[in-house]
Amino acid sequence: MKNKKPSFPEVRLFGQALNELGHSNIAEYLFKYLNALKAKTYVIETEYIDKDYLIDYSNFYARSFDVKEKFTIRLHFFSAYFPKEDIKQVLIECDDKILEKLNDRYLGFIVIKPIPDSNGNPIIGRTILKTYPLKDNNECRFFVTGKHEVSFFGIPLKIESLPFQTQDEAVGACATAACWIASHPLNSLFGIPKYSPFEVTEKSVFFPLPGRNFPSEGLSLYQMKNYFNSIGLETEFIDVRNIKKYEGYTDEDDIVADIVKAYTKIGLPIIATLRLVGHQKNHDFHAAVISGYRHKHGILKELYVHDDRIGPYSKAIPVGKFNKWDNEWVRSGEFSNLFVEQLVIPIYPKIRLSFARIYNVFINKHKRVMNRLEPLLGTKFTPSLYLMEIRQYKKFIWEHQCKNKEEILIKPFPRFFWIIRYSYHGTPMMDYVYDGTSVFAEEFCIIEFLYDE
Repeated sequence: MKNKKPSFPEVRLFGQALNELGHSNIAEYLFKYLNALKAKTYVIETEYIDKDYLIDYSNFYARSFDVKEKFTIRLHFFSAYFPKEDIKQVLIECDDKILEKLNDRYLGFIVIKPIPDSNGNPIIGRTILKTYPLKDNNECRFFVTGKHEVSFFGIPLKIESLPFQTQDEAVGACATAACWIASHPLNSLFGIPKYSPFEVTEKSVFFPLPGRNFPSEGLSLYQMKNYFNSIGLETEFIDVRNIKKYEGYTDEDDIVADIVKAYTKIGLPIIATLRLVGHQKNHDFHAAVISGYRHKHGILKELYVHDDRIGPYSKAIPVGKFNKWDNEWVRSGEFSNLFVEQLVIPIYPKIRLSFARIYNVFINKHKRVMNRLEPLLGTKFTPSLYLMEIRQYKKFIWEHQCKNKEEILIKPFPRFFWIIRYSYHGTPMMDYVYDGTSVFAEEFCIIEFLYDE
């Protein structure tokens, strides 16, 4: 029996996208997000084989009576209108001009699983979408991203983003989705393997708790730690509720903002465990991944969060400080308050200098001292804490002017180090470098940057 001849992919106007995405809260958020990116067209790729879903299918769904489909649908989005004829031309003729235009206007893709949620809407699978623009008037955005190559029917497209997918309670709830999202930048940074949601849950539940493994009832903090340990990583657990242990911490400080800047600089994802407070004072607990921030001269204004029950790059605005958020949960009226309780950072074992030790140095030996010196200097220098890697940092030094530049570039550095940087209106003035592979906070060197007055 001959295979049926495939029909040419459908090219549709963006306004029709909810016909494929469904009308779940996540689908509607994705529609609004893509609309903000000025999406104009989408192309439907039917019978797409998604590796993550295929693994989940073979381990779980293939043995379910009511699920027979192993193929997914993938939607590709563009910020320009492309008629079918243009797509056919680039497929057949490899037209360089149209290929360049496709890449420039490519916004990413969304995979739709052939599995309905509890309300009958399709579950959103692996999703890779373009970020918000990096410049926002006089403010800037920073995102944890990686480079992804996409085969658009054989046409090579590229996009920088952090993958997202919503939770599928059959194979993994919110903590599983958070670990899955976090695994992608960890793969680029440390070469650790990537696993499907089923495999993440399977590795996590080697640390047993009461309740069923599948369908998943969610992971505990210890099970999340067990997952990262199983792939060769350590974890930093930072309890935002217990900041008294940091000597010198005052109401002027914001530990969540400091942690986000410190770890995302190197490209590490941060998993936030959240307490959602209902209007009847009932509580719900949740996990999401902090994937970026908006700032002005290094002062954070807004966080971006991959929340598997909202969508990618959802906005979280501080209520006072960043341990309390105003976000989609609060704005929709579903919950009255949202609090960050703990932060979980998967980290390479050779980064031995803990956050607690370097943070005490940052607060007491730098931040408090600078506060006392500001009236005498007549200038406000902003200190920031960053974790960095040698290749990333030496490239930064090479691109800037500093004292003894040649000596610094040829000097052996540890692979990982903490930097306490003094900046003036976002311009780096001086770096205090601490060996990140040491157990204790040992100052490695001081680098002074040079600028014309």
